[in-house]
Amino acid sequence: MKKQALSVVLAAAMTAAALAGCGSAGSTGSSAAATTAEAAAAATESGSDSTGEKVTLRFAWWGGDERNAATQKVIDQFTDAHPEVTIEAEPGSSDGYHDKLATQLASGTAPDIVQVDPERMPTFVDSGDYFYDLKEYGADTSLFDANYIGLQINGNYDGKQLGLPTGIAGPAIIVNKDLADKFGIDLQKKDITWEDWIEYGKKVHEADPETYLFCANKEYLTNLFVYPLAKQYDGAVFDEDGKLVLSQESLTKIFKYIKDLYDNNVIAPASYTASYIADDLQSDANWLAGKYVGALCFISTMDVMAAGYPDGNYVAATLPVIKGAKDGGFASNTPQLLAVTKSCKHPETAAAFLNYFFNDKTAEETLGATRSVPPTEQARKICEENGTLSKVVVDAADIATAIGGTPNDKIASSDEAKTIVYDAVEAVGYSQMTPEDAAADVLDQFSSLAK
Repeated sequence: MKKQALSVVLAAAMTAAALAGCGSAGSTGSSAAATTAEAAAAATESGSDSTGEKVTLRFAWWGGDERNAATQKVIDQFTDAHPEVTIEAEPGSSDGYHDKLATQLASGTAPDIVQVDPERMPTFVDSGDYFYDLKEYGADTSLFDANYIGLQINGNYDGKQLGLPTGIAGPAIIVNKDLADKFGIDLQKKDITWEDWIEYGKKVHEADPETYLFCANKEYLTNLFVYPLAKQYDGAVFDEDGKLVLSQESLTKIFKYIKDLYDNNVIAPASYTASYIADDLQSDANWLAGKYVGALCFISTMDVMAAGYPDGNYVAATLPVIKGAKDGGFASNTPQLLAVTKSCKHPETAAAFLNYFFNDKTAEETLGATRSVPPTEQARKICEENGTLSKVVVDAADIATAIGGTPNDKIASSDEAKTIVYDAVEAVGYSQMTPEDAAADVLDQFSSLAK
């Protein structure tokens, strides 16, 4: 947002607050929006506050030194341009942060702007009316991908934008393009299919029996193949009420696909990958030796994987979606949300600050990737240009947000549910269970988790 435009918005915010008699913590809805619109019409071009009112906002977040320093710098940039506004920074540790915030929200003493874990946000929303709908107070979300910001996990609750996502975290596949070209395969083609990966894997391993298409293990196969396919087939594993949605027919197809990956040497044998559990893929000896064309990973771990084999020329793979999919499957979500609490007496001013925080190029350059991969394409490009983010990470974020998908439900994402699937994937990989038996066994165990 340009300085002059921001000044007009901020002037509107100040005037609106004055017209509302400084407002109350609970003033929301169309009346507030109308007041803001009237104030904007009356604001002077210079953005001066005719009332001379001083506004103080409190901003609480958690994070390390780098994040704290960058956030403070953005606060200073904003308040230097708007001396009538004071923003009191309240950085802290994540330890105990949300317990403290819960107490503050309940007592009406919460900071005006707060950073919130998106997985904790539903509890707060269910507990009370604690956050403003930022759209009612001039928050500009035009630079965000509409599908991304429209997800509940990214702050949208029944059409109300109760928080703004600070970044992107999601699934990705990193590819050594030099190897892909060597084997004559294109993992970046627009309409790639799940079946293409099987054919590519066959081609690679037949040409070089020491090389596989993908570096993977049972955990990554579950998170990047089983669950995305489940949502593409049936829309969800469990619904919002905790009822099991995934069918045995769909899960059998998925486990047949997993078996095909092993049988056709698309991935290394289960007996080999068992040595590299959870997030230990970057230490896979074959990956370190350049014996995989690509690797399953997350956007946040792509650079780590690239560092494991620095001789690679890395790109982000396209992610497949079945025809007639009920869901994109590859959900990406934010690590944090920024929200304005109902304790705030000047929500228009808070929204104006968030507009600067998320939309101004100077602010975006200052913040860089201190809250993960930035949530807007504009900010990602800035980070790519100044070297804060690698191109492969930026491209992967663009791919994930374009496909979209519903995040895993609370039951499917639980450690208990995932362990059930991990074990089934491994059993199929070792040929200890048929896909049919694995599907039946998983759903039988899932039924005990359903509500």
